[in-house]
Amino acid sequence: MEPSATRQDPGAASRLRSEHELRAERTAALARRGIRASNIDAGLDHLVCACGSERYGLPLKAVAQVLPMRPLTPMPGAVPSLIGLIALSGRIVGVLGLARALGRPESAGEPGHVVVLRGTPAHQPLALAVDRVLGIAPAAATSATNPGGLGNEVASGYAPGVAGADRPDFVIIDLPRLLRRALP
Repeated sequence: MEPSATRQDPGAASRLRSEHELRAERTAALARRGIRASNIDAGLDHLVCACGSERYGLPLKAVAQVLPMRPLTPMPGAVPSLIGLIALSGRIVGVLGLARALGRPESAGEPGHVVVLRGTPAHQPLALAVDRVLGIAPAAATSATNPGGLGNEVASGYAPGVAGADRPDFVIIDLPRLLRRALP
């Protein structure tokens, strides 16, 4: 506001100060809100899948799509974790059983979903067969740094559940390491 306007209206200076204080308070509140939000969901989103009684998280950026399980064509002489092939949009996609690839016991029922991966080695389309896809959950960036004796070298961390937030705990899978181990 111009100085001449302040001389004409004695309350203008107090309004100017109030607007300035209001803007400063609003800026501080917005900054606090951003810090709180980043602390709550810091880290990467993961697609949480069930294999038997275990829950595993796959980095969401590595997932192209999720489909219901479809009939597989077996491939004789393939590596044990490759359970078959499917046709998807005119391409042949190799399907790895996630439980088999991890060396875990398979569930008694049929897998329910196929998780198609993106950016796989040698640009060969690959998918993972899982019992069920549970949803998407964030994992803190610090949870992926120390597996803490999970007993499986493809597990890169553990993401604990959040109480009251309906987020399950799950083991974070290091996909490049899993694929190197499963596909010689």
